[in-house]
Amino acid sequence: MSYIVVLKDGIKVINSCWQLVLLHLLSAVISFISFFLIVGMPISIAFIVFGLDLTEILRAKDIYEVYKSSVDLLKRYFAMAIVIITSLLVYFTIIFTLWLFTVAGSLGTITEIIKSEIKRYTNKVFFSQGRKLFFPIFGYSSLIGLILVVLAFVLGILGGGISSVIEVAQKQEAVLALFLSVFFSIIIFITGIFLIFIILSITVYGIAEIIFHRSSPFKAFRETVKYIYNNPSSVLFYSLLLIGSVIVIFIVILLGSPIILIPFLGPILSPLFQIASTLVQAYINLVVFASAFVYYYKTAIVSTTGDDSGRMSSSSEDIKQENNIFPLSISQQDQTQSLKES
Repeated sequence: MSYIVVLKDGIKVINSCWQLVLLHLLSAVISFISFFLIVGMPISIAFIVFGLDLTEILRAKDIYEVYKSSVDLLKRYFAMAIVIITSLLVYFTIIFTLWLFTVAGSLGTITEIIKSEIKRYTNKVFFSQGRKLFFPIFGYSSLIGLILVVLAFVLGILGGGISSVIEVAQKQEAVLALFLSVFFSIIIFITGIFLIFIILSITVYGIAEIIFHRSSPFKAFRETVKYIYNNPSSVLFYSLLLIGSVIVIFIVILLGSPIILIPFLGPILSPLFQIASTLVQAYINLVVFASAFVYYYKTAIVSTTGDDSGRMSSSSEDIKQENNIFPLSISQQDQTQSLKES
């Protein structure tokens, strides 16, 4: 299967539901404004009410005095600290909920278009998919987060063991210690990069598994591991998508950096560029997800013809009909449809 064809199909999907890009921009704007409303205003009011003076910390000469002054301020303004912590917790809860609902609705809409259930974006489908997929995606993301914590703990133990070996080698031979240090650093770096791409691939294809098959988080994880094991090229494809998206986003940010340095016009054009940059980043991220979902759909659903533990139970006629849903690129389907209408 050509990666370029799949990428074109992903772009075609996002172009047919471009409103999702605006929704992600709206989500970013709401996050920015709500920070000042939920966090900034209560803190400002608390400063006025409690009369907090931070000059004591600024006059500190060393870290110990900074720590001592901070502890004294915390004791005197404990109520204000509660206000700040509560404001931050409320803010992060609201923003996380908004972000996850936007992602769930977007991915659900993308999936419906890939399955040819709908052709264009509709608010009804977006909000319906957001409600249906919010908790499944949240549960799966939590599972992946737990796995990352365990992996980080294991890598930390390995790193500590390697440091002990290097310290012992330094007492025996400096050249050997240098060699071991460089060797293990390279091994850990390569292993870390490999694990990152594997975990991210499991995350994306696992979400696709949840949306396409309505699987539970644990079942989705198990089926996704099987899928990646049977289709190792899926990891390569998503890795290329991820690397390409990072490069494009970096170039966009780099090109816009000198704008703020333009005399007089810089402060005016900078917010406009930030909006444009957010739109570009949202579009690229959605294309990455759509392309990965198209790849998963073609390799895990269209290409399957048997009963996979009750997940894909179909008669031969149903299978034949299903394989005709998305066998060609979306652009080819549109050309065929236009010929029929003419």
